[in-house]
Amino acid sequence: MNLRRRHILFVFLLVLLSACTPKVPGEYIQPGDMEDILYDYFVSQGMAREEDDGGRVMDYRRELYFDAVLKKYDVTRAEFDSSLVYYYTRADRFVKIWKNVQDRLGEAAIDYGASAGEVETFTDG
Repeated sequence: MNLRRRHILFVFLLVLLSACTPKVPGEYIQPGDMEDILYDYFVSQGMAREEDDGGRVMDYRRELYFDAVLKKYDVTRAEFDSSLVYYYTRADRFVKIWKNVQDRLGEAAIDYGASAGEVETFTDG
């Protein structure tokens, strides 16, 4: 087989393999966006917890901050909820997104002064 045929075969195989990669249907939030939303969600919930005045005020702030995250990404609560259900039922995809979120939260914690031990405890459980 000459070099040109090998090259054509190689390109054909790459196209074939990329076509087999499962895609997230368009009606759901795409993985990168879902990761960003979840990251911002957890940061916002941490901010709400820091401002805890007790009980209902904290719950109100948590909802308010979550709504701000959704607004930032121009996503409705229904879109977020249905996408979350989609990823929950596809554990392999959700685990990858969750691992990336944990890594980002851990890096941010270290940037803000947490020790590596504190980050490991936080991201492992």
